[in-house]
Amino acid sequence: MTNAGHRVALCTLGGTIASFPHAGGPGVVPGEHSPSLRPAIEQLLPGIEITEHSLAQVSSAALDFDLLRSVIIHAEAEVAAGATGVVVTTGTDTLEEAAFAFELMWSADAPLIVTGAMRHPGAPGADGPTNLVSALKVATDPATISIGVAVVMNDRIHAPSQVQKRHTTHVDAFVSVPGPLGEISEGSVYLHAHPPRRRSHGIPSAPFPPVALLRATIGDDGRLLTHLVDLGYRGVVIEAAGGGSTPPSWAQPLEQIAREIPVLYAGRPGTGPALRATYGGIGSEIDLQRRGLIPAGLLDGLKARVLLTILLAAGADTDDIRRTVAEPTS
Repeated sequence: MTNAGHRVALCTLGGTIASFPHAGGPGVVPGEHSPSLRPAIEQLLPGIEITEHSLAQVSSAALDFDLLRSVIIHAEAEVAAGATGVVVTTGTDTLEEAAFAFELMWSADAPLIVTGAMRHPGAPGADGPTNLVSALKVATDPATISIGVAVVMNDRIHAPSQVQKRHTTHVDAFVSVPGPLGEISEGSVYLHAHPPRRRSHGIPSAPFPPVALLRATIGDDGRLLTHLVDLGYRGVVIEAAGGGSTPPSWAQPLEQIAREIPVLYAGRPGTGPALRATYGGIGSEIDLQRRGLIPAGLLDGLKARVLLTILLAAGADTDDIRRTVAEPTS
């Protein structure tokens, strides 16, 4: 396979892959003047033209939806100008949320590949360059021309709706259930599964509203719930115990909230569907649905919150949200 004729737009947001020691104190931080990776990468991948643009130099936790929207606007403009693919580098702590948000807003035909690093450039075994090379290979391989948005980390290709970060430091921190879409081996890209994709909702022009994410735990009396609407939240996602159970004391407050703003519940384990028809006690999924809550399907809490935020920014009402969450992936 040859990469000749490909122009890839490289959009950098910061994160560990762009973090270096700084004069202000210990540790590493994303640097405004981080060395460009483009010259070294172009030597490793002759025939690929890379246009590099730094949209931000921030840590994972500093990302917000406005910045993610600006990435999509920039990336779609690059594709319209002739880029055959896009690679976005970002921090890994929120990479799974960012990648899923990109998928929900991305409408271009070209692949958009998200990657990062678990080890900063000064650490032994820094993985950023390898991940970037692999991401560029996926972005330019004929087999992935219709992959849409994907995550590439540690030579594995993941669907944004399925990928999860499961370790704080290991280079193999990212996993998918039921498994990755494919892998990169000996410089070649292998796809093992068709990527599940949700339809694009376009790029919302309205402000992104605040959406709360709360986890149901033993002994929590739910007192935070009573303040969510007054605090201005426009939506709520509950990570319910198991596949859909909350403490009984949560049931009535959640019903009150669901009368005013949409409330989704996802399974707390992070894998497997939100249950719909198994348990019927107060605060369990059958009861929660009767009270107006919406099951989040196969999405975990983080991704359900991303979906709800983007849908609300796009002007969806509760009925629209209910229909969208229930839509099968293609």
